[in-house]
Amino acid sequence: MPNVVEDVASPAVLRDTAAERATRRRAPLAAAVLGGAALFAGLVVLLYFASVHAVPGNSDGATVILEGQAMGAGNLTLHHWFLSFDSFWGVDAPIYALGVLVAGLRPELLNLVPAAIAACVVVVGMWLARHGRRGAAGAAGALVVLALLAFPTHALSIFYLQGPLHVGTALWCLLAFASLCTGYSRWRWAVAVLLLAAGAVGDLQTLAFGVLPLGIGGVLAALRTRRWREGVPAATAAAASVVLALVAREVAKVIGTFTVNKSNPTATLREMLTNLKLAVTYGDKLLGAGSQGFGRGGVPSGLLAVHVLGVLAILAGVLAAAVGLVRGVLRGPADAGPAARSGDTSAAGAAVGAGGTAACAGSGPSAPWRLDDVRLRAFLGDLAVFVILTPTANPAYARYLTVAIVFGAVLAGRLAARVVPLIRRRLAVLASAVAAVAATLCFAASVGYNVAEAAPLQPTATLGRFLAARGLVEGVGDYWSASIVTVESRGRVRVRPVMAPFGRVVTYTRNSSSTWYTGHTFQFLVYNHALPFGDVDAKTATATFGKPAHVWAVDGYLVLAWRHRISVASGLP
Repeated sequence: MPNVVEDVASPAVLRDTAAERATRRRAPLAAAVLGGAALFAGLVVLLYFASVHAVPGNSDGATVILEGQAMGAGNLTLHHWFLSFDSFWGVDAPIYALGVLVAGLRPELLNLVPAAIAACVVVVGMWLARHGRRGAAGAAGALVVLALLAFPTHALSIFYLQGPLHVGTALWCLLAFASLCTGYSRWRWAVAVLLLAAGAVGDLQTLAFGVLPLGIGGVLAALRTRRWREGVPAATAAAASVVLALVAREVAKVIGTFTVNKSNPTATLREMLTNLKLAVTYGDKLLGAGSQGFGRGGVPSGLLAVHVLGVLAILAGVLAAAVGLVRGVLRGPADAGPAARSGDTSAAGAAVGAGGTAACAGSGPSAPWRLDDVRLRAFLGDLAVFVILTPTANPAYARYLTVAIVFGAVLAGRLAARVVPLIRRRLAVLASAVAAVAATLCFAASVGYNVAEAAPLQPTATLGRFLAARGLVEGVGDYWSASIVTVESRGRVRVRPVMAPFGRVVTYTRNSSSTWYTGHTFQFLVYNHALPFGDVDAKTATATFGKPAHVWAVDGYLVLAWRHRISVASGLP
């Protein structure tokens, strides 16, 4: 009988093989992480320069930096501050606090933090657009979001890359939707609740394009699937986030937190009807279909015209999501195919993984329609915010449409990811890819023109240097001339906002802290001579403090100083 030698692997060999398999599994993940980090870093640099050339900075942006400075110094609840419902306490302010802790009080944060937030929006939006798709389909979805949000028009950059204008709130909502609508577990549910609660305590608009879309989504999910349990996670997450936000606010009050001052004005019914038309007009211009009232940032007319493709892409994405929502509610599980009706989503998931379309109407916690539905409702929620909170036809109110464009861009990307697998002819696929890349390059070239233009002047920087050179380091001024000087001078000159509602100068009771005034006296008063704000001018200053001993004109600002230091009475009733 011949000898038989069994080929049995030693334990060491088995361990080596397992280690190799683990290494091979980790390699794609490591590559994805490194690639994502590189993409994020590149986006931050690009969007920072776009921000610098579109946004000169103002006291709204400076205020949230000072909020961050206060939080970084230990005043986590912003005790003694006077803010509004969009205090950004749980949204942007912690990010600015981190920025101040790392870099100090610097004017660069006016552009760097909004750029970093926008870069996060792009990365998360790209991931959500390609979620459930691979290959060309996933790439197409991500490319659409990249084109629309990483290469914004000059008009969109004015609001998208300026802080804090609710883009951070949109990021929190996107992350909450991603956590709850791409699968279900207790920790995913908890993350969504925490994000929405943080958004709600810092920006009440979170209710419009975060909490309500998710809560209504629970009802619509139950209608789509004809199973009430399908709507429970979303509905309970929305309700729990509101409860948590209220509890957090009450606890903060006990500890000591900011006071909420009067809210923004709302439009009348007639103005709301007008705002429906304005939403279309401003939305088109923000996306590049026109530039009147916003400027074009040096982009040639022909190149600007290419941005019409962005308008069409977002309209198509929103329309497709709306049709899908209505169809899903009306047809119920019949629209989901056999796999969904039986409760088995594995076939649907396999179709998605292969780039198919069978899962587009499936059920289950990770059904693709959940992401589309919630972002459609968020898009509509932001439109409602614009319609309700825009009292005049001032282009500055176009800022309320920025979030709608963010959600619309992701909807456009998801539509592109669904359409690509339907294109069967290789030549058509190639032509579509070439056209998409060409359009993206045109969008990128537009940003190049924007950056090539001279950056807008910041006269408060000159004002800060003038004051510091004369030893005038503690003063008061109208709101738009105050906190921005403090930040531009890196805190060397501290100017606190005041107002004069009844002919005498008093403290400004919004976007300020009472500790800035209590027990303090000041050396000067400054205001914008061409655009006085809050009735702060030479007349009200003289009526309050007497005739000034010195008056200097500095780049459109008037600086008034007295032979004695001045104190400011409280503006609270």
